[in-house]
Amino acid sequence: MTDENNELENVDAEDILKSVELNIEEKEPAIEIAKPKAKRKAVTVDDETKALYSEFSSFLEDKVDMAPDSGIKSTIPTGIDILDAILGGGVAIGALDIVVGQPGSGKSMLAIQVLAKAQELYGDQPGFIGHFLDSEEATTTIRLSNLGVRKPLIKPYSDITVEKVFKFLEGLCLFKEQKKIIDIPSVVIWDSIANTLSEKEREATDVNSVIGYKARMLSILIPKYVARCAQYNIAFIAVNQLRDVLNLGMFAPAKDLKFMSNSKDMPGGTVLKYNAFHLIEMKVKSALKPEQYGFDGVIAKVKCVKNKLFAPNIEVEIVGSFQTGFSNFWTNYNFLASNKALKTGAWNYLINMPEKKFRTKDAEELYLDDSEFKKNFDKAVKETIQSELIDKYNPELD
Repeated sequence: MTDENNELENVDAEDILKSVELNIEEKEPAIEIAKPKAKRKAVTVDDETKALYSEFSSFLEDKVDMAPDSGIKSTIPTGIDILDAILGGGVAIGALDIVVGQPGSGKSMLAIQVLAKAQELYGDQPGFIGHFLDSEEATTTIRLSNLGVRKPLIKPYSDITVEKVFKFLEGLCLFKEQKKIIDIPSVVIWDSIANTLSEKEREATDVNSVIGYKARMLSILIPKYVARCAQYNIAFIAVNQLRDVLNLGMFAPAKDLKFMSNSKDMPGGTVLKYNAFHLIEMKVKSALKPEQYGFDGVIAKVKCVKNKLFAPNIEVEIVGSFQTGFSNFWTNYNFLASNKALKTGAWNYLINMPEKKFRTKDAEELYLDDSEFKKNFDKAVKETIQSELIDKYNPELD
């Protein structure tokens, strides 16, 4: 018999069992499933099953400190109707949401607008906290303000390392617990994963000695702090970059996210993909013509490569100004035109209101000043989102 077999024979089964033993101090009587009695009132199978599950859940919570999730994720809307539709209501609270894409596609802009929307929704509640961790050191208080972060104005945290990101999250959890504001949502934006070094990487003199070090750190820290975010109602929004995948022919690793842009991947390791609640990919479609829309900006294509609230990989286009961010009105305008609910040309008009003609550059002013046009425009948007997004991809939803 080999030494290996001898070692296996010497393994004590009791030691293995003790490693998964539930440390219950007092011996509890076995759980008994109620048996039918002759005169007992009839109970449906469904009711008995629900009672059993409820009893088991209570047992686990009491003895193993395990509690089931509520099964419902609250969301913070982006303020862009069609984007919120494909996200399942918005960005998930108590989860890791990753926004990834090419430079200039509006990743940081979208993340900041979510923070602005959260301030709008929760800013009047004492206890709402939102912050911006800026490893790229490219965002200012003025820029945040232009994109709507004004309740209150905040200063981005700079000089960020990977360790500091998670120390910040730990500090936020502790602060929320001390102040008893756990139930009030918080938003933390990390911009960006790709640009943030660990302290060891900063100090390294030989770059080869730290290859893969950040990915190993994240593989440990991300699962731990995703759970903490869920426990403390923190929407953790991380911005990341796309990078080219090296083509090594027959030796190339299999692409694990088939719907990511061709020949593209994101840095940081697979743990980010596994733990992301939303994985949002953005790419530039085209630049806007100022003479047509009245501002400089971009049309970006957006889809959720990973989506736990709605069907994934539904691509929509969002319209944004470089100065003020993505516009709900112009995104809806583009959406109606693409789905033939709005006729475009030298003169434009809504299909449900053909008598009101206008030029593209005058559309937003007309929307703000003409209540009847606004009413018909909003109705067309609602109906088109219902038919082209919700009914088409989630027909069981109302």
